[in-house]
Amino acid sequence: MATHPVQSAPMLTGNRGRYRDSEEDRHMRISKGIGIAILSLLAVLVAAGCATRTEPAEDRVQIMEQRGIPYACARDDEAGRRAMEDVAPRFNVRLSMIDAGSARPLSGATVVVASADGKRLLHIVAGGSLLYMRLKQGAYRLTVGYQGRDQVRDIVVADHPQDMTFRFQVNALEDDWLLCTSTSCPCR
Repeated sequence: MATHPVQSAPMLTGNRGRYRDSEEDRHMRISKGIGIAILSLLAVLVAAGCATRTEPAEDRVQIMEQRGIPYACARDDEAGRRAMEDVAPRFNVRLSMIDAGSARPLSGATVVVASADGKRLLHIVAGGSLLYMRLKQGAYRLTVGYQGRDQVRDIVVADHPQDMTFRFQVNALEDDWLLCTSTSCPCR
């Protein structure tokens, strides 16, 4: 009795024209396709991340902390205002200071935050017209001063953010020589 060897269908080499694909080859092609897709997505994300960081460092928001209270301010220009809008959700007390006569933004205001018992928690000179803080829930006294004039507000911080605008009558003669009006002045 003669035995005949079992012959399988011929396999052609190359990517096209195979009669049969092994399970391993099929998984390899799927894995390769997924890998290419992931690398493409990563390249797009990196390019997008680089595209959003084209502003100079001095135009970005400065987030700092004093006595455990985080606060943020930025330069008083369009890029600074956009950057502050981006970080606004992180803060629950958001102050803006403006000229009551012209509605122009004011930088260089002094901001003091005190607890209900009068203990000073924060003392800042704002480098821009926007100053954001994250305060714990409770009662506080805010004092915002500009050109020797102070405005005092008692606030209670709860679950919802508070946006407050402080309007100051500006003495134009004083405004010209105030520190931080013509140069970049960070919060301090």
